[in-house]
Amino acid sequence: MNNKVQNKYFPIPENERHLDTVTATEFVVIPSEITGMNFLEGLCFRDADNLLVCNTFQSKIYSVNVQTKAVNLFTILPGHAFPTGICVHQNGNIFVACSGSDDGSMIIVLSNQGQLLKKLLVGTTRSIDDLVFDRKGGFFFTDLAGTHNRRTAGVFYMAPDLITVHSVVATGMVASNGIALSPDEKVLWVTDFGGAKLYRFNLADDGYHIQPYNSLTPYTFTGTDGPDSATIDEDGNLYVAMCGQARYLIFNPNGFPIGQVLIPEREQGKMAKSTHMAIRPFTNSGFFCASDPNTGECKIYQADVYSNANLGYQFT
Repeated sequence: MNNKVQNKYFPIPENERHLDTVTATEFVVIPSEITGMNFLEGLCFRDADNLLVCNTFQSKIYSVNVQTKAVNLFTILPGHAFPTGICVHQNGNIFVACSGSDDGSMIIVLSNQGQLLKKLLVGTTRSIDDLVFDRKGGFFFTDLAGTHNRRTAGVFYMAPDLITVHSVVATGMVASNGIALSPDEKVLWVTDFGGAKLYRFNLADDGYHIQPYNSLTPYTFTGTDGPDSATIDEDGNLYVAMCGQARYLIFNPNGFPIGQVLIPEREQGKMAKSTHMAIRPFTNSGFFCASDPNTGECKIYQADVYSNANLGYQFT
């Protein structure tokens, strides 16, 4: 048996071994403090040079300058908040999905300098995990809740008024997690972490309801943990983090797997928690995060991907 393909830690499923495969290279190390309590999430570019990343269990957000590789603490969130996803508004404000805090789950809005501006959805019964803006200024968000006996997680849309919330998928998932919007905003992609599925929803003309009889579940995943955050490029290719496998799967716009990016330490059973990637604006340079629950190490890796970043609402 070829151990370079089929290792004892994170074996690649038979149907995915033939995929176009690239191994990322280490880019920067993110400071870690407590072994087992460091978990990177929520990569998002503030601009073409500066990348934000969360250390979820430390309530911290770091900024990485991808030109100089300088890593700086951007902010510490109040109330022991657990940041899990970040999106940047056109006006520069930073929306941070927090799956939990002393006051429960919410979205914290920061200025472009990291100061607290407001809190959204305080008191929600959901566990907000990730979000993506549409070009109207509203955003879709996922719900890291539910169990196999109670599939209560779904997908929701907050209108541009930042008050009105619509149900996109009311229930039926076990920890909806990653979310991405196609460049033409006609397709919404969602990963079901607990259900190990990738959903492709065709959106109705209003931009947030799902077209009847026209939604697909194009892929079911294999292995430990499940599919985490999702990112889309300008050609509509989708990058799905495989948390617990130290790799990222890539799908074409129709949901067929076409490639994968591996974290180099996976052959030694390290850096398993691969959770989120982002593509540098105006380039095809992809950045991938991973953490090791045993050693506490946190790193960001780099690999070129199939197409340039989808600029979406932030840059339009």
